[in-house]
Amino acid sequence: MLAIVALPLFAADEPLRDLDKIEAALKASPDDPMLHYRKCQSLFAKGKEQEAVDHGAVALARFKAANSKLAWMSLGAITNGNYIVRPYSFRVWTTNAEPKLVRKLDFELGYFNGELLSAAIGETTREGHLNFGVVDPKSDFATIKKKVLEIISK
Repeated sequence: MLAIVALPLFAADEPLRDLDKIEAALKASPDDPMLHYRKCQSLFAKGKEQEAVDHGAVALARFKAANSKLAWMSLGAITNGNYIVRPYSFRVWTTNAEPKLVRKLDFELGYFNGELLSAAIGETTREGHLNFGVVDPKSDFATIKKKVLEIISK
């Protein structure tokens, strides 16, 4: 999750790129959820996608501890032809001069009685829920990214 596309639409999500500065700030404020979030974005921008996703759990724990109601985190962007994809809840935008949101694909984990049983890429629309394919629940980010890019390429 690779370059962040410099479009005005995404300017507010532009991560602090200097990982060393973020790490130094985390030493001074280790419980700051926003610093952990920025670390995820910086890792993702540097091509360390799995590390960014893994550290996302740390960021979410910090947001929860701070009683913050963070609905989602934008790690970065992936470009694929005419589209920009923003994971883990994959927001798919056109790459036009004025980008338009065209899809919201989700990586979904299925649990039964607390046990992880399945994982899929899907989308909820006004007509209902669409399932575009299953993946191994233990898939790494690269595998999930590949599956999503296959789906949007069709």
